Amino acid sequence: MNDSTDIEIPDDPWMSHALISKLMTQVSLPYRKPKNKEVIRRNGNLTVTFIAAADCLPYGKYPRLFELWACTMVKTDDECFDPETNTLNLGSTFREFLRLLHIEVGGRQLKTIKPQLERLFKCTYTIDNSTGSTTDIHGFVVAKHAHIDWLTNEPQEHSLFENTVQLSQEYVDYLRDSPVPVDLSIVAQLSSPIALDVYWWLTRRYSYLHERQSITWQQLYNQFGSTNVMPAFKQSFKKAVSEVCRVYPQANITCGTNYVTLHPAQTSVPTTMQTRAKELLAKQSREREEKAQADGVKRDVSERDIQQVLSQIDDADYVNARRHVVHGLNAGYTSERIIEVWNTGERF
Repeated sequence: MNDSTDIEIPDDPWMSHALISKLMTQVSLPYRKPKNKEVIRRNGNLTVTFIAAADCLPYGKYPRLFELWACTMVKTDDECFDPETNTLNLGSTFREFLRLLHIEVGGRQLKTIKPQLERLFKCTYTIDNSTGSTTDIHGFVVAKHAHIDWLTNEPQEHSLFENTVQLSQEYVDYLRDSPVPVDLSIVAQLSSPIALDVYWWLTRRYSYLHERQSITWQQLYNQFGSTNVMPAFKQSFKKAVSEVCRVYPQANITCGTNYVTLHPAQTSVPTTMQTRAKELLAKQSREREEKAQADGVKRDVSERDIQQVLSQIDDADYVNARRHVVHGLNAGYTSERIIEVWNTGERF
């Protein structure tokens, strides 16, 4: 069931699109292994603190892809998610999701994926939306329990082994809160974690952006975070924007010296409203074409057939005769019937 603030999307084939949590379109996890076990991201009034309970915080591509998959499974009530226990069965569904992104889960990939997901499951989020007049803070750990035989290809006989993670209720609520639809074909072509962040940040902003907006580099630095100094962050961000724009050409973004400017553009997954508007425009266009064709036929009949019928009516009252013929032809009568009625003294 959609929240009132959801970006609604039409029904599409399974996994042609996915859903990313709203929070991940506003702030981001680390890109590289952070030195500290706590990082803070800011975006306007929003402040998010990520706290590690493992050796370090989750970072890089795979925690982002897992949250993308988890959000999609939870929000769409996929059968691999049990809402009674908040348990996700990773099994074949998560493998298939990774394959859609051209990631084959082998030994080398598992060595990278395993510790990153373990770090994510242990991670704590603290979200602060407080303002000068209100306090709004809540925090949660991502998972309460996880048991994974690391996605083995071997059959799991008698359910002795299960690849499952039990998410905290707060994390599930967070995933359900107005997620943003993204195009999996685009996600599959983005190689860097910052490019993923830029992509879903842009597609959410375009869902409500109606006029040009400029954002300072410092605001972006606080939002996306970086271990780099500002010049290096700018360079990484610009490179990510170029990567995104190659596969998402609708994106309309300019990276200047002091600001990054966004111009209104289409979301990468058309929303229900956009789709209905497009269908309405197409319908109106068809109706205009049909009317123009009908008018053309009517003009053809009027110019060609009226004179032919009139030439067979011997009467000086040209105006009334023409009116009679026009009405008769438009009503579908044959020329013989129109002439017959005229000769009786009746008029159409």
